[in-house]
Amino acid sequence: MQILIATFATAGPVFDTSTPLSFFTNVASRLLSSELNVNLSRLEVYPTNQYTPAVHRLLQVTANIVDAQNTNFYPSIFRPLFSKDASNNIFIIGYEPVTNVSGPSDPQLASPYEVARLPNFSGATNPLTDRFGPVNFYGVPWVIGAKKGLPNFNQLSLLTAATVVRKLEVSRTTLDPKTATYTTNQAYIFWVTNQLGVTFWNSYSNALSSTQYNGQPIQVVVLDEVQMSMTNQWYGFQNWGARTHFYTNIALNTWPGAGWGANGASPPNQPPQSKSFVPFSWPMVYLSPLVYNSATHNFNGGTFEPLSQLDQLGLVVTNYLQAYILIGNQVVDYVQLRSPVIVGGINQTLADPNFGVSGNTYYQWSTNDYNENPDIPYGVANQLHVSGNPASAPSAGGSWSQLQTPMGAETPSAEAAYFDGFFTRSFAWAGKIYQNLELAIQAPYTPHRTIYSSYLLQANDPLVHYMDSDLGAQSGIPAIWANGTFQNGVWGRSDDTATEPLPVPPLSPIGGRYQPWGRSGQMARIAGVDGNPYNVAYKDPLLWSPDHWNFPTGQAWNLNWVGQVHRGTPWQSIFLKSTNLLAISLDSTNAIDGLLTWEAWTGDYLQTTNTGLFSDAVGSAPIMDWQLVSFLAAALDTNDYGQQFSVNDTNTNAWAALLNGMVALTNTAILPFPTTQLQFSTLVISSNSPQARIIANAIQTTRLNTNLFPNPTFGEIGLVLATPELSVASPFLNTNTVSRGSGTGGPLYYGITDQAYEMIPSQLLPLLRIDAVVKMLSPNGQAELEFGGYDGLEYAVQTSPDLVNWSDLSTNQTALGTSTITLPPTTNHLQFYRTRLLQ
Repeated sequence: MQILIATFATAGPVFDTSTPLSFFTNVASRLLSSELNVNLSRLEVYPTNQYTPAVHRLLQVTANIVDAQNTNFYPSIFRPLFSKDASNNIFIIGYEPVTNVSGPSDPQLASPYEVARLPNFSGATNPLTDRFGPVNFYGVPWVIGAKKGLPNFNQLSLLTAATVVRKLEVSRTTLDPKTATYTTNQAYIFWVTNQLGVTFWNSYSNALSSTQYNGQPIQVVVLDEVQMSMTNQWYGFQNWGARTHFYTNIALNTWPGAGWGANGASPPNQPPQSKSFVPFSWPMVYLSPLVYNSATHNFNGGTFEPLSQLDQLGLVVTNYLQAYILIGNQVVDYVQLRSPVIVGGINQTLADPNFGVSGNTYYQWSTNDYNENPDIPYGVANQLHVSGNPASAPSAGGSWSQLQTPMGAETPSAEAAYFDGFFTRSFAWAGKIYQNLELAIQAPYTPHRTIYSSYLLQANDPLVHYMDSDLGAQSGIPAIWANGTFQNGVWGRSDDTATEPLPVPPLSPIGGRYQPWGRSGQMARIAGVDGNPYNVAYKDPLLWSPDHWNFPTGQAWNLNWVGQVHRGTPWQSIFLKSTNLLAISLDSTNAIDGLLTWEAWTGDYLQTTNTGLFSDAVGSAPIMDWQLVSFLAAALDTNDYGQQFSVNDTNTNAWAALLNGMVALTNTAILPFPTTQLQFSTLVISSNSPQARIIANAIQTTRLNTNLFPNPTFGEIGLVLATPELSVASPFLNTNTVSRGSGTGGPLYYGITDQAYEMIPSQLLPLLRIDAVVKMLSPNGQAELEFGGYDGLEYAVQTSPDLVNWSDLSTNQTALGTSTITLPPTTNHLQFYRTRLLQ
C-alpha cells in the first residue's frame, strides 16, 4: 500500500461567519462538538446539567474572538434560548444577540427562573417564553465578550448566623428538699439571620463618566432572592421556609477607577481606591427568637418542656442573584447566579467535645449522655453546675439571668447562692441565713452560642465572573476574607455574642481571591497546589492589573493575533506555549499537583454525572488551546492550503527556512516590577542562525516523541506548540535565574511578556497546514482506510493501480480530524490511495 498526501486547494470558511451571531454560534458549536462532545443546539441544562465551566469557557473565548474583530466600545452579548421536551428536560437550543435594552424593565432583563422548578410554560414554545418573551434561567449565564475598561460584578458575600440559647428551669414538688422530687425542664431559643452583600468594581485606573456616553447614566441593578429553610429528622426540608427579595437600582454620573499607581504605589498589592467599588448590603431576619418544641418538632413551643436531646436540625440557604450594569441602552455586564447553596448541620457545629462536670465545665454544649441518661446531655449538667458555681463559668458564651433574690443582690455569686438554696433548707449570704421558698426557679446561668457559615464569592480575574466556579463557590475552595481564618462551606461558631466578632466581608479583593501576576492570594493557602505568583503555566506574565491587558481590536481574521485574546480563564489569553500543566508536578517532592493547581485556579473542581465524578477542569486546560487554534485554522483560513507548509515536514532545513525573516524578541529588563520600563530587542531570524537550527531540530524531536502523540506525526497544527523551544525555552529569550529581593529566588523571565513568549508561534501558525494522511488498517481482518484532514471540508478518496489513472472511491468528511472507510472484501488492496480536497 502507498501512502500519499492529498492535493490541497484554496478553501474558505466552511460555515457562515458573516455576522457576529453566525460567527459565535457556528464556531462555538464546532468547538463544543470537537473538544467536549456536546451539542450546542441541544445542550441539556436540566435534569442533567451539561453546562459546565469548561463549556462556558469555549463559549466565552468564542465571544472574545468575535470582539477582537470589531472596534465596538461595548461587548458583544449572546443570550441563551431554551427548549423543553415532553419529559420536561430543558435544553439550550441556540443564542440570540442582545444589542440594546430599554432599561431595567426590558423583557430581556426579566427575572430568571430556577431551572429545577420547571415552571409550567404554556404550550411547547420553542424557544421557551413567558409573557415577557424568551426566558432566563439562574445558573445559565449570558455570554459577554471581554472588553477592557468597563466595570464588572465582583463579589457576593453571604453570612448566615444562628444564635442558640438554652434556658433551664428546675422545679420541685415540695419546699422540703428531703421529700421533694426535682424536675429539670429546658427551652431552646433560636434566632437566625442572614447578611447579604453584593459588590461591583471598576478595576481599571480610569474613571467612567456619563459625559462619555452623551450624558446617559450608568445604572447598577441588583435583584436577589434568599431562600432559607430549617430541617429536622421528622419533617425533612419542608418546614420553616422563607423567601426574601432584595432589589436596588442606582444611577451613577461618575464611577471612579481603582487608581492604580496613585501616590507612587503600584498594583498588584496596592489597595485600590475605595470609591471604585459600588457595594450593597441587606440584613435579613429569617427566624426571630422562637422556642423550639421537641414534642411537636416545631417552633411553636411556649417556655419550658421536659429534658430531651435536641432534634437534629439543619439549615439550608439558597441564593438567587441577578445583577447587571447598563450604560444608556447598552448592557455592559450581566450575571444570574444560583449560588451559594449552603447546607449545614446545626447540632454538629453547636456541639462541644464530650466532657462533663468531672472534666471541663466550659463545655456547655456537650451532647453525650450524662450518667448514661439519654435525656440529659452533659452540657445540661455542666450548665446546672456553673449556675451554682460561678467561678467555673466559661469566659464567654453565657449570661446570668439577674434573678430577684431576697438578699437584694443580683450578682452571679448571689444568684448562685440563691440557686443552691433551692436544694437545701437554707443558705448563707453576707453573714445572714436565707431560704429559697420557690417551687420553680430558672437556672441563673444561660449559655448561648452563635454558629455561622461565611461565604465570599469573589472573582479572581474581574473579567471571569459569570459562573459559580469563577467566584470560588465550588466545594474545596477556601473563601478567604480579610482575616483569612475560615473556609468556604465550613461552619464556624462564636461564643462572644456581646461583641459578635463574626467575619466581615472585605470591600477590596486584595488579600482574597484576586490574583493577577505577582499575587498568590488564596492559592498560597491551598494544600497541594502551586502558589507561585509568577507561574506562566496558568497566568499571563506581567499582567499586574486589568490595565495591563492588550486585547486586539478591529482585526481581520488571522491566527497571528489569537494569542492575545482572553481565553475565559483567570488572567490568561489563548495559550500558545508548551507547558502541559496537567501532566507535571510543580516541585521536586511531588507535593504539588498540576491538575489540582488548575482546578484551584479556575475554581472548577470535580463534576458529577450519572456515571460518576470527572474533572471538568481538564476540558479548559491551557493545552486545549492547541486544538482550538487547529480548529480555527481549518475552519476560518482562506489561504491556499497548497502554499502552506506541512506541519509534518521531516526536513529540518525546510523548517529553518520557514523561520527565516520572522521577528523574535529578546528580553533585557532585569527583575521588573509594575513600574519597570520593559526592554526588548527586536531580532530578525535568519535560517542560518544557530537559534533557527535549535528550533527546527526541536520541532522534529517533538514530532517523534511518542510520549506526546500516538504516532510520529502531528495530527493537527496546534500540536507543534508542544515544542518548548518555540516559546518558554526559546533560544532568543534570557531565562537565567537571578536573585529577587531578600534572597528570594526568581527567574529573569519575570520580565518576559506573553507576547514575547508567543512571538514566534503567532507568526508560524498561519503558515502551517495539516496533511490528509491515508493509512491502511486491518481491525479483525477487515481492511479499512483512515485519513485525516479538516472537519467540514469534502474530500474525494481515490485509488490507483499505477499512480497515473485515478478513480474516486468515495466522498467523505472528517469528524474530529479523521474519517474511516471500510473497503469491500473483493477490493484489490495492493493499490495506491490518496485524498483530494473538493471545492
